[in-house]
Amino acid sequence: MSGRGAELPRPNPWTVRAADRQAFQGWQRLLTAIPDNLDRAWTALTSDPRHIGQRQHPLKGQLGTVKVGGASLEQWQYEVTGAGRIWYAIDDDNRTLWITRAGAGHPKQTDTRGR
Repeated sequence: MSGRGAELPRPNPWTVRAADRQAFQGWQRLLTAIPDNLDRAWTALTSDPRHIGQRQHPLKGQLGTVKVGGASLEQWQYEVTGAGRIWYAIDDDNRTLWITRAGAGHPKQTDTRGR
């Protein structure tokens, strides 16, 4: 086999999965509305899920961990737009990123104004 036209897999791949129906539907809405931003988010998340930067950081307090399939996992956030967020849980054992929330609106759970 010459390799010409063969798909080249990404080194150290992460699998990205929706944790529930709402996360899947939110992802689909973001894909329709802002595909370029979502592509950048996908690249950032799967390149380095624990990178701390302007758009990507761990959630704090009670939001910092989430149960997915019975496992307690770290939960992080990626700011896909000014208000839009993707929340994801990191499953190191299975190299899977679980999308726990995806949406165009700012999540009220992280709003600290007025507290």
